[in-house]
Amino acid sequence: DRKGFFYVVINNDLDLAIEAISQNVSLDGIHVKERNASEIPMIRKILHDAAETSKSTNNRSTESMKINYFIIGTSCHSIQSAIKFYTLQPQGPDYLFVGTCYLTQSHPEKTSIDQLEGPTLPGKVKKELETLKSSSLESIHPSVPKIFAIGGIDERNCFEPVVKHGADGVATIRAVMQAEDPRAVVRSMIRLMQ
Repeated sequence: DRKGFFYVVINNDLDLAIEAISQNVSLDGIHVKERNASEIPMIRKILHDAAETSKSTNNRSTESMKINYFIIGTSCHSIQSAIKFYTLQPQGPDYLFVGTCYLTQSHPEKTSIDQLEGPTLPGKVKKELETLKSSSLESIHPSVPKIFAIGGIDERNCFEPVVKHGADGVATIRAVMQAEDPRAVVRSMIRLMQ
């Protein structure tokens, strides 16, 4: 765990990720669009191969290059899609963004709360995947992916999907990026979710 640090995860641009790796840019992973999520095992192999090639091309040892494992995640909007992505072989995503929890500018087509997946879905997804993992005779994935609630998350509602319904955390854009004091907003949200 890198407490106090952040992860660099490229949003759905495999070519950029490969280029970053080849240029020795520190990269932690990639977020794959939901429509491409079935390609996660292949993407994981491509990133691993790119890192190995970069290591040998640049004469770097494994110790000097911390890229031995890439974080790969995707989004989902139902328990069924979460199960589908979790059971990808040989390994599915490390995290899932689950939502849309609340009304948000990121999904302007969703204009009323009845069109949303809601703040309960992330917790339901987590419980379903944990049940699947514990009832499976063979290991599907080393662990259940981290489940992050997404969609309209802010200081007023961040606690609901986490504290009330069991999500691992939240993902947010506007609540932090458009805040007068982003650091204070993040600290407040962390406190509210404990």
